[in-house]
Amino acid sequence: MRRGIFKGWLAACALILAGCASDTPQISYQLPDQKLLDGGQKRIALLTIEEPDVYDVRVLRYPGPDSPGITLPGRIVGTTVTVAGRAADEAGRTFRLSQSIKEWNFNVGRTLTDEIKTRLAANGYQVEEVHVANHRHTTAYRNHKYLGTYPATTQPVDAYVHVYIEFAGYTAATPTQPYTPTLEVFMDVVNPDTKERKYATSLVYGGPVPVEDANNLPADPQFTVRDFEWLCAGPEKCEENPAVKGLRAASSGVADLATKHLLAH
Repeated sequence: MRRGIFKGWLAACALILAGCASDTPQISYQLPDQKLLDGGQKRIALLTIEEPDVYDVRVLRYPGPDSPGITLPGRIVGTTVTVAGRAADEAGRTFRLSQSIKEWNFNVGRTLTDEIKTRLAANGYQVEEVHVANHRHTTAYRNHKYLGTYPATTQPVDAYVHVYIEFAGYTAATPTQPYTPTLEVFMDVVNPDTKERKYATSLVYGGPVPVEDANNLPADPQFTVRDFEWLCAGPEKCEENPAVKGLRAASSGVADLATKHLLAH
């Protein structure tokens, strides 16, 4: 009896795992062979691109408790950091960056939306924004698959396009090295009739390691900021916050990548 129950439990687990695996998107890391907006409407429905909860700071490496500080000519600029210290330091930097960007009334989701719309309009497409609640958060827990009801559109469209912001902020190799604007998004294209995903890709602008290919675009060096304090500069110090400038450039770069994938050019 127990053996039968155990076998049944294993079978159930296998079905669950198989279902989860089949739901995982097959992400493309190269441009598609033909444009994804292949209908005759020349219209797309772009789901809400939500503002991230925070603008993150990601430091890739801190000196460990048994390693020496980071030495530059003539001075010590780094000290050893414990795991707890690293977490506290990153959280503090993320809070400061988020507050600073908020002071400038900048919204990366809105900016990215406008950038994508501008590029598609230049290629003869109309974009209808369709609004959903908690779009980014809903998808994050189920392999980026939207679980809600698709909003109706005012006219037929060739596709629904989802763009989810997974990381928006700045990255640095160490706490004392330059801070680079970084914007990571997941994009998928959904058939408007069947509501099935027809394409998925991950797009990244910036980051501490410059990579350029179909899915990645290095940050323009002019937007990399040497000092974290300057990154968070207020209105009394500059005409526009350096962090905002970098994220505007990141939005433009990601929109370029998204358009290349959507139109296969």
